[in-house]
Amino acid sequence: MLRRCVARVTSRRYYSDQHVYQKTLILPKTKFPNRSNLQKTLDQLIPQSSQDVYTSQLKEFMAEVMKLPDDVSKLKMIKDNLFILHDGPPYANGDLHLGHALNKIIKDIINRYELSQGKYVYYKPGWDCHGLPIEMKALKDISSEGVASISRGKVRSMAAAHATKAIKAQKKQFKQFAILTDWEDYYNTMSPQYEIDQLEVFLQMLKRGLIKRQNKPVFWGTETRTALAEGELEYNETHKSTAAYVKFPLTSESNLQFLERLPINVMVKYLVDKERNDTINCLIWTSTPWTLFSNRAICFNERFNYSLVLLQDSSFIVEENLLENLKLDEPYEVLATFPGTTLTGLYYTQPSLRDGVPRPLLNGDHVTGSTGTGLVHTAPGHGSDDYLIGLQNDLDIFSPVDHTGRYKLDDLPQHLHDTLKEPDSGLPRKVLDPATASVIIEELERLGTLHHSHEYVHSYPYDWRSKKPVVIRATPQWFADLHDVKGLALNSLGRVNFHPERGRARLSSFIKSRNEWCISRQRSWGVPIPALYKKDAPDVALMTEETVTHIIDVIRRKGINSWFSQNESDMEEWLPSSLKGEAANYFRGKDTMDVWFDSGTSWSVIEKFYTETLKMKNLPDVLADAYLEGSDQHRGWFQSSLLTKVAQSGSPIAPYKNLITHGFTLDENGVKMSKSIGNTISPKAVIEGDQKLGLPSLGVDGLRYLVARANYTTDIVAGPTIMNHVADALKKLRLSFRFLLGNLQVGSHKLLSCEELRPVDKYTIGKLQELLTIVKQEYQNYNFSKVLTTVQHHTANQLSAFYFDLSKDTLYSDAKDSLKRQQVQTTLFHILDTYRAILMPILPVLIQEVWNYVPQTLKNSENELVSPFTKPWPSFHVSEQMIENFESNELAILKEYQDQFKKLDRLTKSTQTTVTIYTDSKTFPCSAEEINDILQVVHTEIVQTSLDEGVDDIFVLHDKTRARLIVTPSPLHKCPRCWKHSAPAEGDLCDRCNDVVSP
Repeated sequence: MLRRCVARVTSRRYYSDQHVYQKTLILPKTKFPNRSNLQKTLDQLIPQSSQDVYTSQLKEFMAEVMKLPDDVSKLKMIKDNLFILHDGPPYANGDLHLGHALNKIIKDIINRYELSQGKYVYYKPGWDCHGLPIEMKALKDISSEGVASISRGKVRSMAAAHATKAIKAQKKQFKQFAILTDWEDYYNTMSPQYEIDQLEVFLQMLKRGLIKRQNKPVFWGTETRTALAEGELEYNETHKSTAAYVKFPLTSESNLQFLERLPINVMVKYLVDKERNDTINCLIWTSTPWTLFSNRAICFNERFNYSLVLLQDSSFIVEENLLENLKLDEPYEVLATFPGTTLTGLYYTQPSLRDGVPRPLLNGDHVTGSTGTGLVHTAPGHGSDDYLIGLQNDLDIFSPVDHTGRYKLDDLPQHLHDTLKEPDSGLPRKVLDPATASVIIEELERLGTLHHSHEYVHSYPYDWRSKKPVVIRATPQWFADLHDVKGLALNSLGRVNFHPERGRARLSSFIKSRNEWCISRQRSWGVPIPALYKKDAPDVALMTEETVTHIIDVIRRKGINSWFSQNESDMEEWLPSSLKGEAANYFRGKDTMDVWFDSGTSWSVIEKFYTETLKMKNLPDVLADAYLEGSDQHRGWFQSSLLTKVAQSGSPIAPYKNLITHGFTLDENGVKMSKSIGNTISPKAVIEGDQKLGLPSLGVDGLRYLVARANYTTDIVAGPTIMNHVADALKKLRLSFRFLLGNLQVGSHKLLSCEELRPVDKYTIGKLQELLTIVKQEYQNYNFSKVLTTVQHHTANQLSAFYFDLSKDTLYSDAKDSLKRQQVQTTLFHILDTYRAILMPILPVLIQEVWNYVPQTLKNSENELVSPFTKPWPSFHVSEQMIENFESNELAILKEYQDQFKKLDRLTKSTQTTVTIYTDSKTFPCSAEEINDILQVVHTEIVQTSLDEGVDDIFVLHDKTRARLIVTPSPLHKCPRCWKHSAPAEGDLCDRCNDVVSP
């Protein structure tokens, strides 16, 4: 039954051509482009959305702080309103890779979110500039002979020039990532003030008695010729060594003492079966035969049981459970089993040294029963456990290996010199050369002390720069004593939030295992260890509070390069007044500080911001709200920052409140990106595209979207397939914004109150509030991938498939200032503003571009420079009850009718049909107009009636009511303006269109 409006104004044909009517439609109209323009992005949008925003908000913050009268007020202002994410400095060497983009963009997302929540942001980018890679890169075109002749000052000048050039290049690339910062205000570890601040931290640690010099085993790079920190190692799981079981005979006196400690019957049996000059051996196992000449003791574990094993022509001692590992191929007899304490106080000799010196058997808790023989060859100059045993028992810390990894023959007995020389060159052998292992094995066989040798595949430390195996050798080095510091550091972690939480155990385990930190390096390019040495006794170092304080003052005046000058005539200037008379007796040390100490003290940059920029005397307890780097930095920067901070202050307070870690970049096959493999993708290739790699051009926002969509707490995968998905997602977002902008250009720009909106508008806005609540929680959890998936779901289900669809007819055909159209426009602006707030941290360029096309009257400000980044998140007051009621009643009914409508077979388009709904519901929650909108039909009639049980096309709704839907062609004619079949005659306008176009 079709109700026609009887109060119809006679339709007049104002236009002769029906196509001209299209000009009266309010079709979407916007200059917002279909795709981004990279040049416009770089030249206009990035500065507008990044540097300009950052400097403006920071200037505003500083102005507010400087108005405050005292530190108490300033500290409260900082606590309530300032967010600091401290930038871990990337290394100033080479072009940026995708990992750099991952790191900087995640940081930027966090900063921008905090800015959107009303916080001010302080983010100062930095660069790590010292260290071996830069030094090697600067010298790469110079021969080894040439390098040897270059002064340290020249090396430093070349390295500084290389680092400066790298900073400039990397900064240019970083700017393309749309980072919220001022790129002209950065720190770097080679700046004079930074170096002074670093030395001041060193001085504070010296004052607390934490800096020590020791002749101790360290990891040593034989190619790079310097000590290495644990963070500079990588482990090769397939390293091959020659391992050996070696016999060390007890001294004749200890041989007898040992037998006397055994049961009498065992001693008698041994003496009867063996001649009296047959000596019992201690059987050791080693995977480093080259260290045998440095042997100074054998360790056992007094908690183990050991066995005395008789062979046909020899005997030896071994841990009882490890005997089977020997795989003896000759008859043997276990003559006795005895506790480890039986070995206490015994001595043995080292046949290969021919010195006859008795060496002790010592208890060692580090001896395990899992591998070897339970008797451990101990060389205090070549291992950390061995070193500790050596200190406890006053053993010689002996290491006859030089900085190139060759034997120092002058430190070894004369009879070994020919054996340990290379036959061709006459040079001392390299200790890690397989040929060296072979000649040592031959020597052991000749002496009759080799029991067995074999190839051994195991994990072994390599220098991560040279990719060569390292040696552990004792050298005089400077150390930071961490015995007390690590307790403070571990205590401080109880107040740190970890994201993901597993980082807590990882960082804690690294700190727990460290007692000392070797902070000296044998390089030219770095901050010097401020030590002076006696000319006539170079191993005697002078380093006191007085001398270091004075040296820092000299460096402050003359610059750090003056320390490295080859001119020693100015030594009087480097000594405090109390020692100037002894200047001729001293020279300046050549060691530099570990680069992890350099970057680890970068928290001083934040201190400077408080003390010098904000003029504060008292500092917040914790300097930074967050540190964020790759998970490998638990071993590196996170740890060195924590250790230097608590060591300097003596307080259990970390420099960070939150510690956030990300994984690494992988290709689409899950393989870590590596230049050597050739599977790397540069940020430039992502932004601009790469036809050879099959990569689409994603632009700056595409790069950021690629980073944000991944679960960065593990590893992120990048490749053509994923990047095409990103391109599709961005395209859909741009289309959504074009729809919103195009429909906001024409008509009233007055935003209606929520009370003036229709139920469907209120519901849509209520769903926006739900979206904001969910997304805010994900941002706070640093879960950016869920932000994007939540937005995608909302766009597809709430907007594209629902609200946009049912609003188009109103937007295009209703009068531009009609109430219904204003209601829709108000809702559309709230959608745009919500998406502006949510996507701003991830896609700032897109949001800035969108904002530039929003009508000024809708920005709620007379200031044309209003920023979408400092504008607060919207907040809507739509009750949850209203949303639930609408979803369970009107919306549910509308969608059920929509589903039923789609199931019906019909030849005509919806705009050519009318619908009659028969329902037995006494109260119908939807209006006919709402059904018209969602079904996009000409007319809907609702008939409340009883329904015959025998009718086939009856369907049951969710509220148990029954309904029947009849679709019939409209008896009216096509309106030449809106194209709905709602006009009374051919060529006439329908009532609505006639009202719109009438003068």
